[in-house]
Amino acid sequence: RASGPVSGAFTGSLLHVEVIVQTQVRTALVPAQSSLAAVRARGVAGAQPLNNGYAVMALDRGNTPNALSVQAGGSVNLNGGGILVNSTSSTAANNQGGSISVEPYPPYGTDVSGNVSGTWPHASTGRQQLPDPFAGYPKPSTNGLPVYTSLVGTTLNPGVYDVSIAASGGTTLTLNSGIYILRAGMGASGNADIVAGPGGVFLFNTNANYPASGGGCGSVSLVGNAVSTLLPMTTGTYANLLFYQDPECTNAFTIAGNGTLTASGTIYVPNGAVVFNGNDATLTGSQLVAKTVEVQNGNVNITFSAGTTAQPIVPALAE
Repeated sequence: RASGPVSGAFTGSLLHVEVIVQTQVRTALVPAQSSLAAVRARGVAGAQPLNNGYAVMALDRGNTPNALSVQAGGSVNLNGGGILVNSTSSTAANNQGGSISVEPYPPYGTDVSGNVSGTWPHASTGRQQLPDPFAGYPKPSTNGLPVYTSLVGTTLNPGVYDVSIAASGGTTLTLNSGIYILRAGMGASGNADIVAGPGGVFLFNTNANYPASGGGCGSVSLVGNAVSTLLPMTTGTYANLLFYQDPECTNAFTIAGNGTLTASGTIYVPNGAVVFNGNDATLTGSQLVAKTVEVQNGNVNITFSAGTTAQPIVPALAE
């Protein structure tokens, strides 16, 4: 039905389909000479946003120690969302003396499939593993995008980059709004800054031969005194998804030195680690989803909001 369901909670929704089946049946309660009884069944199914409520997700489903680790020099402060650790290890979540807070509570605390080591707020162990909420998320197309083999100036435009989007010294790189396919990684060092212009960006880190496979993946590293302010686009397929690393890539997303990252939206590194070994990362209205997460040093502050994080659309029976 082009106009969506005509009744119920999803009336008019173009993301849902209403199916009505009606037939005539005989039952033991209806005499044979009487009219048949009409039986009607109705169902509504469609594509709905998935909101799991976790600000930090460590996806590794193996018996992996330290899938989420916080060392003595690190702190993690979450507001509005909880922690999920899929590892079944006895030290799946390992706090080695760091500071961790998860507020408000309930409904979400620290949910771990294995066990915890050290002190974790509102810890619940032996939990069922949850699937990767972004598994199968579409990769961006290269069609129509310009290909850049060098950086021209300090204001960059969307496209396919065969050169690392990298800044050093006191340079500030400004990324105009749009999709950036990184075939050589991204980095900042020294006193360099990388900032997203109005409208936000979508960053896809992938291999050198993309959209074909192979060729190796570039690293994403913000080190030194780099200050990066990155905001996602808010419309389209990649709305509120700031950073997506190709599942083929196992590189770490690293923030180190005295660098700072201010960002919103979802950071998704399905087969790599996110490593914090720096000063500050402030993720507002954000979510961190990675294979493993390691906080060696510095402060990680995340305010989770379903409205400003990527919500994958999944098929589901709605009514």
